[in-house]
Amino acid sequence: FALLNLPFNDDMIYDYLKWGGFPVRFDFREEADIQRYLTNLYVGILNRDILTKKSRIDRKIFMDIAKYVLSNAGKEFSAENIMEYYEKKNHRSVSQRTVYNYIEKMQKAFLIHPVQKYDIAGKTALQSKQKYYAVDTGFRTIHTNTINYEDTFFLENLIYNELLFQGFTVFTGKTHKGEVDFVAIRNGKKCFIQVSYLMSSQSTIDREFGAFSPITDASPKYVLSLDKVDLSRNGIAHINIVDFLLHRQFLALT
Repeated sequence: FALLNLPFNDDMIYDYLKWGGFPVRFDFREEADIQRYLTNLYVGILNRDILTKKSRIDRKIFMDIAKYVLSNAGKEFSAENIMEYYEKKNHRSVSQRTVYNYIEKMQKAFLIHPVQKYDIAGKTALQSKQKYYAVDTGFRTIHTNTINYEDTFFLENLIYNELLFQGFTVFTGKTHKGEVDFVAIRNGKKCFIQVSYLMSSQSTIDREFGAFSPITDASPKYVLSLDKVDLSRNGIAHINIVDFLLHRQFLALT
């Protein structure tokens, strides 16, 4: 919004979450027109960069796999998950090699970004199940029947994209008790990040801030949410997501 010189109000974060940040989409007022534009943009990318006449790719299989990957952006899944989904939907099988090939093509066309896990104790990247985030949340929306902002996957996608924009290398963090949403690294320094929707109950606050409890690393720790009240505690900073996106607040690294 700042880059486009658009005024910002509280409702616009939900608009941004849902329809993403491709500049031309702001030319449209009606949601049906925005969806039509994003769909045409998406199909145009596929036709130009992936589903060309020389590609020999089965269009139907690719579209089904791409829909699954984009609609589940931010969730951990494997090729086996996709194979099972495809077989259940189409009553025919697809090979693991095909799944990996099509996901690679989505990455090369900049439709998705892969995110590896980072072993916080061992300070190393792990070769395990990856997550994928959509390059723009609008592409996730056009493949999703319902949108539940409280499940945080849209918010995580938004924060992930912003971290990339700010020059971070980003991982999901693995602890011996679970995960933190992101490990953000830049110039050899890092911080840890949890993303939440609204921390409206004590149990939610305890869960989000408690995710850092297994981490002995002294690098800064942040909880990002849409809450406007500063909930910082125990040396863990709380940042409002809108302030972060508008560059009113920044992450410290050590």
